[in-house]
Amino acid sequence: SGGGGGGAAAASNTEASAGRVWDALAAGSTADITINNEKIVVTAVIVEVKNALSNAKLDVESLKSNPYSAAAAAKVYQYLNIKTGNLGDSDTTSIKIKFRVPKSWLSTNGATEDNIALYRYSNGKWEQLPTTKTGVDTNNVLYESTTPGFSVFAVGTKEAPPEIKPEEVTETP
Repeated sequence: SGGGGGGAAAASNTEASAGRVWDALAAGSTADITINNEKIVVTAVIVEVKNALSNAKLDVESLKSNPYSAAAAAKVYQYLNIKTGNLGDSDTTSIKIKFRVPKSWLSTNGATEDNIALYRYSNGKWEQLPTTKTGVDTNNVLYESTTPGFSVFAVGTKEAPPEIKPEEVTETP
């Protein structure tokens, strides 16, 4: 008779995470989280709340790899997951995401400061979001973007990823 093996935890795709819980949020208020973690590209998430909420939760995770088969952009600096609890897209009036990209990554990847965008994974595809450069500091270029909802995101260049053409199959007689 065979015995059961030990339960190993599934490998996590999360590199780092930061989160916050609000006991109560009044309708019309703003919920924001500021993140200061070198492993997370996001520096802040600002949510304008439409409905009164209790125990609202927001978690920002940097991911080690793309969780989907389709690439978001030609070059991606980081994939992210923004998860919520008791805070749905319909509970928000606006969602702003502030993030930074190291100048060293831009130069290594031949990208210009104006060529960076935030992408959101929605309805089975990556969608480029309106992204504005807001400034620079010693090591980073700073950006801000708005999103219609929470999801998996990517920060990368504005160029689309190369199309993957299916390999031609030749039949041998």
